[in-house]
Amino acid sequence: MLSGVLHSERAIEMHIAIMRAFIAIRQFLLQYNDLAGQIIEIKQSVSNHNEQLSQIYDAIEGLLGEKAEQKRWAERELIGFKK
Repeated sequence: MLSGVLHSERAIEMHIAIMRAFIAIRQFLLQYNDLAGQIIEIKQSVSNHNEQLSQIYDAIEGLLGEKAEQKRWAERELIGFKK
């Protein structure tokens, strides 16, 4: 604040530097807010995808069922060492 009141060359330079620093901080915060909003959108999108994938996997498992899996393995010819 003192640099804005004093009229020396050095005080004026310091006042300008301080104002530029505040402008840079404000621009950074505005960019940070935009970035934070984008991160929140991505997070929500990913959580939606996780839920959808879980539902798809559950549906596929329901279609296959345990009996279909056992039947498929029972029909195969055994390989390996035979007595």
